[in-house]
Amino acid sequence: MDIAKCKALKAELASHPEPQIVLLERFFDGNDDEGSIGCNLMEHPGIDAFRSVFSALSARGDVKAIYAQITELDPGDDSWPFTDSVLVVGSISVEDLKLALGDLEPDEVGPADSTFPTPGLSEAEKKSAIVVWWD
Repeated sequence: MDIAKCKALKAELASHPEPQIVLLERFFDGNDDEGSIGCNLMEHPGIDAFRSVFSALSARGDVKAIYAQITELDPGDDSWPFTDSVLVVGSISVEDLKLALGDLEPDEVGPADSTFPTPGLSEAEKKSAIVVWWD
């Protein structure tokens, strides 16, 4: 883990209202902490697998942006911020997203409804956001 990048990310996000969101590319930059995403998985595929799947998704024409919603900003000095929810914005269908994320074994994939907090997203992004969640 890149400690300097971790500290910088924590400091930046601390200035944002909760729940904080960050572009997934930034979330993964310097991150090798398997406890930061998908930590409930019995056989975690590794951060590189998460990075690879989401990188391929972000290259699709039907995906505009991907964000990590931070659940716990500072789980410890030796830990990256933790997320259990990823927001995928674009015109990709829920079914296509489920297929693309199959190896990452999310517990739920579905549209962000009005009860799901989406601070920092534009109104257009909120309308097209799909939530990916690991319990």
